[in-house]
Order: sequence, then structure tokens, then C-alpha cells
Amino acid sequence: MTELTCGYCDHDEYDVIDKNDFGVILPEQKPLTKGHSVIVPLRHVSSFFEITDKERKSLQSLLELARNELQLRHQPAGFHISFNDGHVFGDERADHLHIHIIPRYENQTLKLDGRWGVVSE
Repeated sequence: MTELTCGYCDHDEYDVIDKNDFGVILPEQKPLTKGHSVIVPLRHVSSFFEITDKERKSLQSLLELARNELQLRHQPAGFHISFNDGHVFGDERADHLHIHIIPRYENQTLKLDGRWGVVSE
């Protein structure tokens, strides 16, 4: 039986936007908009409900840091923030909790895809 590797656990340090003791900000591999990033706990955990208080505070801090940095770099009109919890959408990375921060821009429709459980006609 072959063991799957986790792209979030095995991230390239070169890709790290910022990090702290419990988490990391990475660029999304398949971005939906310019600047789309993910905040990931360093510990491999699949559910938001399984993280410690220190991890939760750490991820919140990284989310705020990512928002501030994206605001400076790209000046979006707003943000779509969501997280994938558990294995739901057929993406092996979904087994590792991750929070999406997706910059939203004026006159740009956010087109979700199969990663979000959305099937377009």
C-alpha cells in the first residue's frame, strides 16, 4: 500500500508567504483570483474542530496578516474567506485543514469549481 503525501505538509519553504509557530500562509496552487492564498496549520489535522486553542489563534493571526498583505499588494474590493474541513470534495489536500482567502475585485465574478462541490452546467 502506497502512502499519499500531503502537499500542505510537504510544502516548499520557497513558497511560504509568512508563517508562525503553528501555521503557514501559502499561495493557492490553483488560484481563483490574483492573490488567492491558503492558511494551513503546520500539524497535519483534518478538522477545524480538532485544532488546539493555540493553533486556532495562530491561524486567525495568519489570516489577518494575509488579508493585510493582500490589501497592500492587490487592493481588492473585498475577500471571500472559507475553509475546507475534512475529506469532502475528492481533493487529497482537503484532508489537511486549510483556510482560503480569496481576494475579490470589482466587476469580477468568483467562479467556484469542483474543489468547492460546485458543478457548472
